[in-house]
Amino acid sequence: MVAHVRHVALGVPNLGKARDFYEKRWQLELVTSDGELDYLGSGCPESHVLRLRETEEPRVDLLSLAADSPAEVDEIADRVGRHPQARLVCEPGPRHEPGGGYALRFLDCDGRTVEVSADVRGRTFRPVEETEVRPVGISHVVLNTPDVQAASTFYASVLGFRVSDWVEDIMCFMRTGRAHHIVAFSAAPHTSLNHIAFENRGLDEFMRATGAMMREGIAPLWGPGRHGVGQNTFAYFQDPSSGFVLEYTTAAQIIDDEHGWTPKVYPASARTTDVWGTANTRDAHISAALHGLPDPGVWMAPPV
Repeated sequence: MVAHVRHVALGVPNLGKARDFYEKRWQLELVTSDGELDYLGSGCPESHVLRLRETEEPRVDLLSLAADSPAEVDEIADRVGRHPQARLVCEPGPRHEPGGGYALRFLDCDGRTVEVSADVRGRTFRPVEETEVRPVGISHVVLNTPDVQAASTFYASVLGFRVSDWVEDIMCFMRTGRAHHIVAFSAAPHTSLNHIAFENRGLDEFMRATGAMMREGIAPLWGPGRHGVGQNTFAYFQDPSSGFVLEYTTAAQIIDDEHGWTPKVYPASARTTDVWGTANTRDAHISAALHGLPDPGVWMAPPV
């Protein structure tokens, strides 16, 4: 079973500016760099939660997911090989990233590159302490797709994801464990990254992290508030070096599957969006930022 999101690899037009933003503003730490690839970590044992590479245009290089075992990786590879909408990029084998491990890579139904890995070595890290604004790790990733139903069906059949809830037919939230969602799909005219959500230690740290960005002169794109679907808090910011949208979040809903769970369909309303009523209204500017530009990385796996 897929356990969680390990990291997201991004292509950015200016590696130095992006690294500066994620280190000094977003409070990630540079774990290692070879001059072409920067690996940034957070308050968790993952070898890194973000990889940066300089590219001509902003693109998503890779969505990296953690599997429970090498056998799970092999089973997913078998399902990829039999699925008409999937395309294998790398057969299961040694993973050539920090932490090593065993992995495969494939293109999903929208052409984005997905890695699934197991037996990855953790790193020594310092846990996030009370009142600290550093992120703990990645909470979830939301992906834009022209066909939400097709994307959610693909991730269910190939990766074993389960539907938690819907917002009408325009957004689908999916889980593999008890957390309400680790991946979600949002309707858009094209394939792109909607946002990467980073987990804060708690509500106080969430607000402190949001305030720290504001003190640096970076106003939230949207928030702070609390979503009705998934119950997680939100404060969205835009990386000025690439335009990618990032979210601070915490306190997501935990699902008790032992007593059954029936997905609900929520209306696309202001109350669904923000139950607290504290966030700015989602307008055309916010929607455009979340939709992003068509990803030039689809159907073209990264060279590393």
